[in-house]
Amino acid sequence: MNGQDPVRAQDLVAGYGTGEIVKSVNFSFAKGTFTGIIGPNGSGKTTLLRAISRVIPSCGILELDGRPVNGYAPAELGALLGFVPQDEERPFSYTVLQVVLMSRYARASRFASLSPDDYARCYHALDRTGITHLKDRSIRALSGGEWQRVLIARALAQDTPVILLDEPTSHLDLAHQAGILTLVRDLARSGRTVVGVFHDLNLALQYCDRLLMIQGGHIVADGAPGDVLTPEKVREVYGAEVVATSHPATGRTILVPLDIRNNGDGSLEKQKVLVISGGGSGGDLLRFLCHNGYSVSAGILATTDSDYAVAKALAILCIPVLPFSQIPAHALEKLRRLAAQADRIVLSVHPVGTGNYPVLEILQGMDPGRLVIHLPDGREFSSYDFTRGKAAAAYAALCTAGASCTRTCDGILTILDGNTAPPPESSVNRP
Repeated sequence: MNGQDPVRAQDLVAGYGTGEIVKSVNFSFAKGTFTGIIGPNGSGKTTLLRAISRVIPSCGILELDGRPVNGYAPAELGALLGFVPQDEERPFSYTVLQVVLMSRYARASRFASLSPDDYARCYHALDRTGITHLKDRSIRALSGGEWQRVLIARALAQDTPVILLDEPTSHLDLAHQAGILTLVRDLARSGRTVVGVFHDLNLALQYCDRLLMIQGGHIVADGAPGDVLTPEKVREVYGAEVVATSHPATGRTILVPLDIRNNGDGSLEKQKVLVISGGGSGGDLLRFLCHNGYSVSAGILATTDSDYAVAKALAILCIPVLPFSQIPAHALEKLRRLAAQADRIVLSVHPVGTGNYPVLEILQGMDPGRLVIHLPDGREFSSYDFTRGKAAAAYAALCTAGASCTRTCDGILTILDGNTAPPPESSVNRP
């Protein structure tokens, strides 16, 4: 292939009959890249892929290796472009090996037999997709996932510089999804141009170099996966609420769906709750309050704290500070402002040393009627005190002044919902 992008389209229009599904789109796909096409159901993802592969007709400019796609003879196109559909009919009882061997006829002379090299490439494709043991089995006897791997093996054996895949993992279990997509990504890294349609957004995020998002037949986003699949864009295009966080192994973005219950019937503004926590004490509280429909903010959190990771993943406003250091004055001032804006403050009892003791001093200056203290079962204030008694005394003083105290998340919910006294089983002993 020449030095330009192998696939290029300008003002491309495609559809079925007189209906336009893909509407005047522009794109190009570079050599050595793995691009994912994403979008809601019916947005035009598969239509676009079929237009590129010439399965359906299109209008506008569509070039493969600098030549119009419509100008290629079938055998020429088959030597340059491999296409893996979502599924394919199985009208005849061919064996798996026979189907994979069919991919080599585009490269064979007319009426010529396949060469030993053709057979070697097909066996290699069977091995790479993990289906060598199925080579003599009838394709009619295969499961959906096995058949999907046969179609991928056929495209691999075709040995084309451009490979198009329409939802290549839709019938595969978790292990085979990872195996196939790792294989496809490696093909791109070796110099192929790979384009795949994805329904699973997290798979697209983990394996693709670039994402192209389609909505209503138009390209609405195009770029690096983490830049395209933001919570805001997912909400706009898919109508779904998600949070974006980092995969612990790869560092790539992953999306986590949110199941947020609205507070009341939606006619009243959500109650604003500020959670003061630290040392991992507030993660469950942050998730619990978000799930129950409150407008949640967090206090001062060290950037190494797991509470900070939860707040960041849930897009909760907080005040990040460096770990193991005195809290700066500007952070304490921000905390005062957040506390003043909150309807209620939930204090998750957590370890207190000289560095974060000023937070308790701020709370002592607040109306205790707005404060809910969460002290988990079996713990005492003294077990969180690293200030020679000052922190334990401050916690106890807040309770004595009138702050509501509870051992459970359900007790917090009872208090926030307007019952000033928590259930009897959630009261705490005040040392």
